[in-house]
Amino acid sequence: MESIIKSFSEHGTFVQPETLKYILSKDDPKAFVSRITDKLIDYPLVLTIEKIKQLEQEMLDLLQSNKCEESLPKNEFKNSLIEAIYRNKHLFEYQENGDENEDDISENGSDFAIPEQNYDALPKITLTRNSKWKPLSTEHDAEIRIFKDITGHSTCEGTTSDFTKLFLNRFEVLRKILKSQRRELANVIPIDKIKKSGIKEIQIVGIIKEIRTTKNGHKLIEIEDETGCANAIVIKENREVFSIAGEVIIDEILGIKCTLSKNGDLLVVQNIIFPDISMQNERRRSEIPLCAAFVSDIHVGSRQFMQKEWQAFIRWINGEMGNSRQKAVAGKIKYLVIPGDVVDGIGIYPNQEKELSITDVYRQYEVLAEQLQLIPDYVSIIMQPGNHDAVRPAEPQPTFEKEIQDLFSGKNITFIGNPCYFSLHGVEILSYHGQSLLDFATNIQCLKYNEPVEIMKTMLKKHHLAPAYGGYTPLAPEHVDYMVIDKIPDIFVTGHVHLAKIGEYRGVTLINSSSWQAQTSYQKMLNFIPDPAKVPIANLKNGSVTMMDFSK
Repeated sequence: MESIIKSFSEHGTFVQPETLKYILSKDDPKAFVSRITDKLIDYPLVLTIEKIKQLEQEMLDLLQSNKCEESLPKNEFKNSLIEAIYRNKHLFEYQENGDENEDDISENGSDFAIPEQNYDALPKITLTRNSKWKPLSTEHDAEIRIFKDITGHSTCEGTTSDFTKLFLNRFEVLRKILKSQRRELANVIPIDKIKKSGIKEIQIVGIIKEIRTTKNGHKLIEIEDETGCANAIVIKENREVFSIAGEVIIDEILGIKCTLSKNGDLLVVQNIIFPDISMQNERRRSEIPLCAAFVSDIHVGSRQFMQKEWQAFIRWINGEMGNSRQKAVAGKIKYLVIPGDVVDGIGIYPNQEKELSITDVYRQYEVLAEQLQLIPDYVSIIMQPGNHDAVRPAEPQPTFEKEIQDLFSGKNITFIGNPCYFSLHGVEILSYHGQSLLDFATNIQCLKYNEPVEIMKTMLKKHHLAPAYGGYTPLAPEHVDYMVIDKIPDIFVTGHVHLAKIGEYRGVTLINSSSWQAQTSYQKMLNFIPDPAKVPIANLKNGSVTMMDFSK
């Protein structure tokens, strides 16, 4: 299916869901697409089923006029579609007959749309715990420490004074990091002292107020500190620095090395210095080979929730599925980290109600609680909200209200805010749902929304999760900027973009933790193909990360 969508998207063409279903009903969809594209002179913006049938009829007419014996069966679409739905019926109804091969991981159920029906609960799954299975995790108590979390510490009221305190705190924290960790900025001076300093190579630290391109193609940056503003120009001929300037966004804190222009009204930039992180970070490790699994964007309540794949994950983490190696990994899992969007929510985007199977957000959390009851008791769950959850939309987000937490009573769950800095058995983790990934991809040309690991590297370089105010990510004017990365983690995890990605930057393990929601109508419109039903698993002792795939 992905190759078919890609073949059209390369030409800027969107494929309607019913059109894709029609194509997939053919005996050989790829060959059918090849014949169709041969007939397309101009690629339309939207490929409709009517257009496909028109081209198909033209091919049939041509074959008949040439008295060619090859023809497409009259009822091919009807028969193939019925067969496909029947063949994939199990994708939407969980089977408990015990006939499946325990070494198989579930197939991906996202090739066909989930039937439009509401459900008030997920099909029950019966777990038969194997008495011979002795998970390593049962032998050790959980060790969870919370270092930084907005929960219980929110003080903002949305006043001008609150915003002033937010940006002053950001400036002070990041200026200190820049001056203490970047030798290029050892002699920083205030902006109002520049003209009187008599220094040839000027070093300043400030917040970016504005950045634009001049009519001659140079970059003009307006930078500000607590003493004043200055205009700095990046000459396009200085290609290395000009390239770095393309990564600068408004409201971030950085350093500039520059010289004063002849008339003294402009700074000529020689170098741009981001806070960045050290190349010699000391990695903290657990003494015990326990593991943490990362399960993001569950989206319970959505019609596209992948219930069969989710239940395969539940069976696996209980030791009832997988080969011996996979079961051994399951037995080492001591922690389950859920970085936001645990339910699909209500009213998050226009016409969302049409894609909901549970239209009561309270019931969505009840169904999620029922599912998390199936997680083994020795596994500690750490759960934070995202932009789909029933918390305030502005970041940093405090954790779930007590009324929601009470739904999960009797389960070992630590509720945290978004973002949150915590440790598991001594390994320090920064967990952030990741709504600002879109802001970074929008403001920095070299970054792409479907490459979250590269954006996460940029966040670490800037020491900030969401610098730009007024973008896609709403920011609350707290007196302390909880979005500043003032402590370098061992593991940095995000979600939000529904992709399963793993990377590394200067000793920090980077994880984007997939989702449990098949492609939505909005994603189809954007030709965005998610990578769901995958579980990154970090070994807290040796730092390695593996990926369990429940989509195939």
